[in-house]
Amino acid sequence: MRGVVWMVLLAGVCAAQERPVAGYFCDGAGALRVLEGVEGAWVSRMVVPEGVLSAGFDGQVLWYKTERTLHVRGGEGEWVELNAPAGTAEAERGLDGRIRRFVFPEAGVAAEWLGLGLGDAAEWERAGVGEEWISGSLRLLRQGGSLYAGRAGEAPALVPTAEAVTFQLFLRNGGQETAVGPSFVMPAAAPGETSEARFRVRNPGAAPVLINRLSVDPGVFQIFEQFYPPRFIEAGGFADFAVRFAPAAAGGYSATLYLNDQKVMLNASSTGASVVEMELQGGWTVLKAGTAVEMGAAERRSVLRRALRVTPAEAAQVSGEGFSLLNGSGAGNWVVSFLGDKAGTSQGSLVVGGRVFPLRVTVSEFPTPRPALVMVSEAKTAAQVRFRVKLSEAARTAYTAAVSLEFAPDAGLPDDPAVALLPQAVRSVPVRIEEGAAESGELAFQTGTTAGRVTVGVTLGAYSEQSVFRVIAEPVVLTAVKASVASANAEIVLTGYDTTRSVSKAAFTFYRRDGQVAAPGRLEAAVSEAFGSYYKSNNGGAFTLRANFPVSGTYSELEGVEVELVNSAGTRQTGRLRFE
Repeated sequence: MRGVVWMVLLAGVCAAQERPVAGYFCDGAGALRVLEGVEGAWVSRMVVPEGVLSAGFDGQVLWYKTERTLHVRGGEGEWVELNAPAGTAEAERGLDGRIRRFVFPEAGVAAEWLGLGLGDAAEWERAGVGEEWISGSLRLLRQGGSLYAGRAGEAPALVPTAEAVTFQLFLRNGGQETAVGPSFVMPAAAPGETSEARFRVRNPGAAPVLINRLSVDPGVFQIFEQFYPPRFIEAGGFADFAVRFAPAAAGGYSATLYLNDQKVMLNASSTGASVVEMELQGGWTVLKAGTAVEMGAAERRSVLRRALRVTPAEAAQVSGEGFSLLNGSGAGNWVVSFLGDKAGTSQGSLVVGGRVFPLRVTVSEFPTPRPALVMVSEAKTAAQVRFRVKLSEAARTAYTAAVSLEFAPDAGLPDDPAVALLPQAVRSVPVRIEEGAAESGELAFQTGTTAGRVTVGVTLGAYSEQSVFRVIAEPVVLTAVKASVASANAEIVLTGYDTTRSVSKAAFTFYRRDGQVAAPGRLEAAVSEAFGSYYKSNNGGAFTLRANFPVSGTYSELEGVEVELVNSAGTRQTGRLRFE
């Protein structure tokens, strides 16, 4: 009680003091303080008795803390002595600036201030749960949806915050998502094994959300395959991460997962477990929960089976598209079966006693058959050639082959657009071959009338085949001829093509019925310029030549005419054409 009497006497002295003397003064609430700095300055600290570890004043309540006693004077001047934990004390103020509780840092507890006493000591441990340390003695307080920051002995200040942006946490399980609450139970794992849970953070709002914290208490839980804050998640977007549970010993475990200000309590258990083995290509292999089991490769629509045994026997089940579990020979024996119809990696899960063993199967496509080109009609110049794509075996699934055509004209000649796949007149086209078929439908291409190399190709998967046809450079080819004479005019019409596009000369020789050459004999004409002009405005080497000659005398005496055309490849003669 010595300290109490001392403080009362000081309070009496203060009551009679009107101005600072000898470096001490009483403030407006009657608390004795010592001056600091320049004499007379009202910057001061509380004066407390010897042996006091900490003290404070909120304008009404004056207090100080000795080793194991808290001394408090209320607004009416009464003093109380309260048993308290060893060490210093800090007074935490509420939003009204008044003391609301005392914190004892060394003991790690806090007690509510009830006016002239502390809350029940049995409740002290729980008194500090609602606060968070920021740094040093600075605390973050939550009240009514608002945040306040302050130090012991000071009134907390409101922390301005932006409008709250919501986000949601989900558990990912294949293509399904399940909302996660304030706590989550991880899959069990035996000592030395692992289990995993995969999460997704979704932003359902109309504005981006900033994730600036993603962490978990250190220990047996680890975050992996994560995104790294700070990370903006766009409106309607998401970000993924996963948590692994890896216990070294049996027991129950818990830790806090932090996502910004959101907390999720992770709980998990580890107990001694059965030995789970699968017969893989290398023999019986002991499986570890959380570690993916590579069951091997399987062709589409073929069944892959792996023997499974659990010692001692426990219930087992599998999940995942294409996976099934069949009974084996005896307790604890099963067969894991897989049948899939989609190439790629298929994933499933084996669950034994709450432990999860991820399963993976690599599904391969059917072997691609080799394609070949089969000509249905003869490939020749100025022709439509019909062909098919034939497979080395009947298709076990539908295929789309790529058919292409290339044309390389001889040196000095232009391209010939007529050389194309029909009927679209294109140079590449997809060709569908249905499941069960051994060949495609009938296709066609045009060879054209320009000398060069025509290459038709087909590609299916990694296989390619080609068929090459050459449009040769040759003398003019005539496909139709007509000679007629009437009255005073003779007309010759020649239709054909010139694969060299180089017709230079035309010669005409008329014959009488007596077999003699009609006057004036052989008529020759240089036609290079005319044909050159024609080819510039026409694709390919096809042409029609119409020649007219005046006839004097009796035209009925003319029997026929012979025509000769010359190009760079040679001379083409028609033989005797009889007049119609």
